[in-house]
Amino acid sequence: MIGVLCTSYPRGPDDHAGSFVRARVRALAAAGQAVEVIAAGPGDGSEHNVRVFRIPAAGAAQIFYAGGVPEALESGGLLWRTRAWLEAAHFTARMMALAAQRAAGWNAVESHWLLPSALVACAVAPSLRHRAHAHGGDVFLLGHFPGGANLARLLCRSGTELVFACADLRENFTRLCGDTPEALGARSCVQPAPYDPLLFRPRSAGERHILRGRLGLVGFTVLAAGRLVPIKGFDVLVHAVGHLPARVRPTLVIAGTGPEEPRLGRLAAACAVDLRLPGSLSPATLADWMTAADLFVHPCRSLPNGRSEGAPVVVREALAAGLSVVASAEGGLPELDGHQRFTLVAPENPTVLAEAIASSIAQCG
Repeated sequence: MIGVLCTSYPRGPDDHAGSFVRARVRALAAAGQAVEVIAAGPGDGSEHNVRVFRIPAAGAAQIFYAGGVPEALESGGLLWRTRAWLEAAHFTARMMALAAQRAAGWNAVESHWLLPSALVACAVAPSLRHRAHAHGGDVFLLGHFPGGANLARLLCRSGTELVFACADLRENFTRLCGDTPEALGARSCVQPAPYDPLLFRPRSAGERHILRGRLGLVGFTVLAAGRLVPIKGFDVLVHAVGHLPARVRPTLVIAGTGPEEPRLGRLAAACAVDLRLPGSLSPATLADWMTAADLFVHPCRSLPNGRSEGAPVVVREALAAGLSVVASAEGGLPELDGHQRFTLVAPENPTVLAEAIASSIAQCG
């Protein structure tokens, strides 16, 4: 039996949050392992070889599923931030209590996100083999948490196997520790987070034609997806599309929800951009949009506090679906450089991004 500790885990078949965790869990189950998952959200559940235990804390669910943990803990006024930190602490205590109850039946543990999941695993199951997956904002969060460097070194000294979604994350973690994980007693590797290859795959021209009709797409369509928060840089993308001549200006579709949604709508109107905001999409629906679209763009940026993207799974999903991708040279994304359909551009530069989009339009034209 393998225990899996995580914050977000899909709350149903149409939920994209934590879908890469579910892909990992399903891989473990397919290999014959029985798995128990502990995650935030309402309602326990089960599927073949997998049992899911939920911690139904409303505040924690908002933190882990809405705008993202770093945004929740850093944005808003002092009262909001204090409440978010208290909710996160309450969730961590409940996760620790539930994990301590279940750990007696586990022979190994995996955690997703270092804070709090990996630290909880070390606390309640110190004798078990532990694989801790670091995905992105959690390395940044650990570095800005009081005593975070000491906690990072503690993870290493516990003998944890650290799995980083990209080499950039491992380098950031090494800087935080002041030494390599191996020098501090851990093992580490770089292993991109998994996605569902049955969903994200090239489709036939006939399927694409049908999906474009079903989704109401006529001309060239640019697709982006992710939480509607500043680090994603979707405002830069709207400006870039607005820079293009009106006669070739594509339809822009940004899938996701978040606090930036009203601002993006106003910006699109000001830039005369045909923007569609379909909301948060299920993995299957997102895969359909990737089949129907002509180009995927991930215009992420580094924030003033130093946080940048790790290795966004959605970019690899788009490439797997056969889409050409334009992305900012941020975080772990340059590690994908060299892919046949992948183009890197300077971040926060609408003019350069517009040129890359125009090049893609010309190639299709």
